[in-house]
Amino acid sequence: MANINKKNQVDSIFQLIEKNSNLLLVKIGKTTHQGLETLRKELRKSDSKVKVIKNTLFEKAINKIALKNKLFVDFKKQFFPLKETAALITLGDRWNEGLKTLYLFTKKDATLSLKLALLDKTLYNAEKSIQIAQLPSREELLGRIIGSMKSPMSKFVYALKYNTNKFVYILNAKSKEVKS
Repeated sequence: MANINKKNQVDSIFQLIEKNSNLLLVKIGKTTHQGLETLRKELRKSDSKVKVIKNTLFEKAINKIALKNKLFVDFKKQFFPLKETAALITLGDRWNEGLKTLYLFTKKDATLSLKLALLDKTLYNAEKSIQIAQLPSREELLGRIIGSMKSPMSKFVYALKYNTNKFVYILNAKSKEVKS
Protein backbone atom coordinates (compact mmCIF):
# COMPACT_ATOMS: atom_id res chain seq x y z
CA MET A 1 0.00 0.00 0.00
CA ALA A 2 1.31 3.43 -0.96
CA ASN A 3 2.18 5.95 1.71
CA ILE A 4 -0.55 8.60 2.16
CA ASN A 5 2.09 11.30 2.66
CA LYS A 6 3.65 10.47 -0.71
CA LYS A 7 0.23 10.50 -2.41
CA ASN A 8 -0.40 13.95 -0.95
CA GLN A 9 2.96 15.15 -2.23
CA VAL A 10 2.21 13.82 -5.72
CA ASP A 11 -1.18 15.55 -5.62
CA SER A 12 0.40 18.83 -4.50
CA ILE A 13 2.96 18.67 -7.34
CA PHE A 14 0.17 17.74 -9.76
CA GLN A 15 -1.90 20.78 -8.72
CA LEU A 16 1.14 23.04 -8.86
CA ILE A 17 1.91 21.97 -12.43
CA GLU A 18 -1.72 22.16 -13.46
CA LYS A 19 -2.17 25.72 -12.10
CA ASN A 20 1.04 27.15 -13.57
CA SER A 21 1.71 27.13 -17.29
CA ASN A 22 5.27 28.45 -16.86
CA LEU A 23 7.67 26.12 -15.05
CA LEU A 24 11.39 25.59 -14.69
CA LEU A 25 13.13 22.44 -13.53
CA VAL A 26 16.46 23.22 -11.91
CA LYS A 27 19.27 20.88 -10.86
CA ILE A 28 20.20 21.85 -7.31
CA GLY A 29 22.88 19.21 -6.67
CA LYS A 30 25.18 20.43 -3.90
CA THR A 31 23.53 23.81 -3.39
CA THR A 32 23.51 24.92 0.21
CA HIS A 33 20.36 25.69 2.12
CA GLN A 34 21.48 29.30 2.39
CA GLY A 35 21.89 29.46 -1.40
CA LEU A 36 18.38 28.12 -1.94
CA GLU A 37 16.92 30.63 0.52
CA THR A 38 18.70 33.46 -1.30
CA LEU A 39 17.28 32.20 -4.60
CA ARG A 40 13.80 32.01 -3.05
CA LYS A 41 14.09 35.60 -1.85
CA GLU A 42 15.21 36.87 -5.27
CA LEU A 43 12.52 34.91 -7.12
CA ARG A 44 9.80 36.17 -4.78
CA LYS A 45 10.36 39.67 -6.22
CA SER A 46 9.26 38.38 -9.64
CA ASP A 47 6.26 36.47 -8.26
CA SER A 48 7.97 33.08 -8.63
CA LYS A 49 8.24 30.21 -6.17
CA VAL A 50 10.71 27.37 -5.57
CA LYS A 51 9.74 23.88 -4.43
CA VAL A 52 12.33 21.15 -3.88
CA ILE A 53 10.93 17.88 -5.23
CA LYS A 54 11.70 14.20 -5.29
CA ASN A 55 12.24 12.98 -8.84
CA THR A 56 10.08 9.87 -8.44
CA LEU A 57 7.14 11.85 -7.08
CA PHE A 58 7.55 14.45 -9.82
CA GLU A 59 7.55 11.71 -12.46
CA LYS A 60 4.34 10.26 -11.00
CA ALA A 61 2.70 13.69 -11.13
CA ILE A 62 3.80 14.14 -14.75
CA ASN A 63 2.46 10.68 -15.63
CA LYS A 64 -0.86 11.70 -14.11
CA ILE A 65 -0.98 14.96 -16.09
CA ALA A 66 0.14 13.22 -19.30
CA LEU A 67 -3.17 11.37 -19.36
CA LYS A 68 -4.92 14.73 -19.88
CA ASN A 69 -2.33 16.81 -21.74
CA LYS A 70 -0.30 15.60 -24.74
CA LEU A 71 2.42 18.19 -24.09
CA PHE A 72 3.47 16.22 -21.02
CA VAL A 73 3.71 13.02 -23.06
CA ASP A 74 6.49 14.74 -25.04
CA PHE A 75 7.90 15.96 -21.75
CA LYS A 76 8.17 12.38 -20.51
CA LYS A 77 9.84 11.17 -23.72
CA GLN A 78 12.45 13.93 -23.75
CA PHE A 79 13.40 14.36 -20.11
CA PHE A 80 12.67 11.17 -18.17
CA PRO A 81 14.19 9.55 -16.18
CA LEU A 82 15.41 12.40 -14.00
CA LYS A 83 18.66 11.68 -12.19
CA GLU A 84 19.95 14.68 -10.25
CA THR A 85 18.32 16.40 -7.28
CA ALA A 86 15.84 18.92 -8.60
CA ALA A 87 13.67 21.87 -7.68
CA LEU A 88 10.54 23.05 -9.45
CA ILE A 89 10.19 26.79 -10.00
CA THR A 90 6.77 28.17 -10.84
CA LEU A 91 6.87 31.48 -12.66
CA GLY A 92 4.30 34.26 -12.55
CA ASP A 93 2.64 36.01 -15.47
CA ARG A 94 5.82 37.92 -16.30
CA TRP A 95 7.90 34.75 -16.51
CA ASN A 96 10.81 36.46 -18.26
CA GLU A 97 11.74 38.26 -15.02
CA GLY A 98 11.85 35.01 -13.05
CA LEU A 99 13.83 33.26 -15.78
CA LYS A 100 16.34 36.12 -15.94
CA THR A 101 16.64 36.14 -12.13
CA LEU A 102 17.41 32.42 -12.13
CA TYR A 103 19.90 32.81 -14.98
CA LEU A 104 21.77 35.59 -13.14
CA PHE A 105 21.72 33.55 -9.93
CA THR A 106 23.19 30.50 -11.70
CA LYS A 107 26.07 32.70 -12.87
CA LYS A 108 26.86 33.48 -9.21
CA ASP A 109 26.19 29.97 -7.83
CA ALA A 110 27.66 27.27 -10.06
CA THR A 111 25.96 24.46 -8.12
CA LEU A 112 22.63 25.39 -9.72
CA SER A 113 21.82 24.71 -13.35
CA LEU A 114 18.73 24.80 -15.51
CA LYS A 115 17.42 21.46 -16.76
CA LEU A 116 14.35 22.46 -18.74
CA ALA A 117 11.66 25.08 -19.08
CA LEU A 118 7.97 24.97 -19.91
CA LEU A 119 7.08 28.47 -21.10
CA ASP A 120 3.78 29.37 -22.74
CA LYS A 121 2.97 25.69 -23.39
CA THR A 122 6.30 25.05 -25.13
CA LEU A 123 9.12 22.85 -23.85
CA TYR A 124 12.70 24.11 -23.99
CA ASN A 125 15.90 22.32 -23.09
CA ALA A 126 18.57 23.98 -20.95
CA GLU A 127 20.43 25.66 -23.83
CA LYS A 128 17.31 27.23 -25.36
CA SER A 129 16.11 28.33 -21.91
CA ILE A 130 19.41 30.12 -21.29
CA GLN A 131 19.16 31.84 -24.66
CA ILE A 132 15.65 33.03 -23.78
CA ALA A 133 16.86 34.25 -20.38
CA GLN A 134 19.55 36.37 -22.04
CA LEU A 135 17.04 38.23 -24.20
CA PRO A 136 16.27 41.82 -23.14
CA SER A 137 12.96 42.46 -21.40
CA ARG A 138 9.99 44.14 -23.05
CA GLU A 139 10.73 47.43 -21.25
CA GLU A 140 14.36 47.39 -22.43
CA LEU A 141 13.28 46.80 -26.02
CA LEU A 142 10.74 49.63 -25.88
CA GLY A 143 13.43 51.93 -24.47
CA ARG A 144 15.81 51.00 -27.27
CA ILE A 145 13.16 51.62 -29.92
CA ILE A 146 12.22 55.01 -28.47
CA GLY A 147 15.90 55.92 -28.12
CA SER A 148 16.62 54.99 -31.72
CA MET A 149 13.63 57.01 -32.89
CA LYS A 150 14.71 60.04 -30.86
CA SER A 151 18.37 59.86 -31.86
CA PRO A 152 17.99 60.89 -35.54
CA MET A 153 15.79 63.84 -34.57
CA SER A 154 18.21 65.14 -31.96
CA LYS A 155 21.14 64.76 -34.37
CA PHE A 156 19.19 66.68 -37.03
CA VAL A 157 18.43 69.52 -34.62
CA TYR A 158 22.08 69.60 -33.56
CA ALA A 159 23.15 69.77 -37.22
CA LEU A 160 20.80 72.69 -37.82
CA LYS A 161 22.09 74.60 -34.79
CA TYR A 162 25.78 73.78 -35.38
CA ASN A 163 26.64 76.61 -37.79
CA THR A 164 24.71 79.19 -35.77
CA ASN A 165 26.41 78.07 -32.55
CA LYS A 166 29.83 78.17 -34.21
CA PHE A 167 29.14 81.73 -35.45
CA VAL A 168 28.11 82.83 -31.93
CA TYR A 169 31.30 81.32 -30.43
CA ILE A 170 33.45 83.14 -33.01
CA LEU A 171 31.69 86.46 -32.26
CA ASN A 172 32.17 85.94 -28.50
CA ALA A 173 35.87 85.21 -29.03
CA LYS A 174 36.29 88.32 -31.23
CA SER A 175 34.45 90.54 -28.70
CA LYS A 176 36.77 89.28 -25.92
CA GLU A 177 39.75 89.97 -28.20
CA VAL A 178 38.61 93.54 -28.86
CA LYS A 179 38.06 94.21 -25.09
CA SER A 180 41.59 93.05 -24.30
